[in-house]
Amino acid sequence: MIEQVRLVELYSAGGADNLPRTVFAFGTHPMATDDEQHAVTSARAEGNKLRIIMDELLRGNNLEEIACRAKVDDDVFDRVPLGATPDDVARCSVAQDVLPARCPGSNPLSLCLCKLDGGCPSGTKPDGTPNIVAMGESVGVKDLDQDGAADDRQFIRGAVGITCNGIDVPIDLISSYWTPSGDQQRPAQGGFDALGPAIVLVPPALPTNLPCSLTFSPEVVDKEGNAVCAPQDGDLANGCSPGDTSAFTFSVEPLRFTAAVDLRGAVSRINSVKIKANAPLDPTSIATITVTEADVAYTKFVATLSMPDEITIQWTEGGLAATTAYKITLPTSVTDAFHQPALQPIEFAFVTGAS
Repeated sequence: MIEQVRLVELYSAGGADNLPRTVFAFGTHPMATDDEQHAVTSARAEGNKLRIIMDELLRGNNLEEIACRAKVDDDVFDRVPLGATPDDVARCSVAQDVLPARCPGSNPLSLCLCKLDGGCPSGTKPDGTPNIVAMGESVGVKDLDQDGAADDRQFIRGAVGITCNGIDVPIDLISSYWTPSGDQQRPAQGGFDALGPAIVLVPPALPTNLPCSLTFSPEVVDKEGNAVCAPQDGDLANGCSPGDTSAFTFSVEPLRFTAAVDLRGAVSRINSVKIKANAPLDPTSIATITVTEADVAYTKFVATLSMPDEITIQWTEGGLAATTAYKITLPTSVTDAFHQPALQPIEFAFVTGAS
């Protein structure tokens, strides 16, 4: 069962808005205050991270895969067979010349088996010709430091995901991971973010202003084969049906824009105007940005994304008129990368200087 979920929300305090803090968005902890544990309605859209804390160990084989020496299917990562031990990883980490004998494809616990028709290119033979590993045989575990263990791991695509109003959110497979360590005792180092065992899920960005929930592959199970579920309020005493995680939801902050330059007072007639968003934007949508000069449509500008979450508006004909009022309007057709708009059109008004 999911015991807690921690993520970053935005809140207001002391007259300041959109301050970030990591809270328990699901479940509770006896050492946390009320401000640190509650349902989240304004999760940070960009740069968030979910720590999904479980009540017991899961089968890590179905959450992470290890790096191989060569491409075995669509990438160089492959799963560890159920029942494989560190000794199996070590025997499939040996030198290429003894690999077929130590790590044969006929052994169901062998790792990094080629799954490509025609074989998998894996380095070169002593005579300099390409070494092609036959389909069903091992290309070897990547072990450059020769310690008998895999050098790299990667989260399995689709093992755990985030869905926001029907949108499947991409997950950073390199930054996401499974950690079987930890318990409910808050350590001095790491605090609540060291509770475990846990799945750490990293989405590069979340769709703005949408409700979201977690999805788990049916393969993600505990040691007894039970699928993950979420008890009401994170209270284990409430129990839950295997596979049912509907008790946990959260909502993401709306799309927002702020001027990255000071538009108060006399604004430069020549310098570009940068507008920062709180989430990556759909690059095609910024074509709908409009500018007015003294309330008349102005077209001598170009809008581009200088960064995924930053719009640069450059004046194309030597600059703007002196001491003149301008207004930049971002209609709701300007959206985030998931095609979600701001709550209303956003306007930035300014007056140019005399020179």
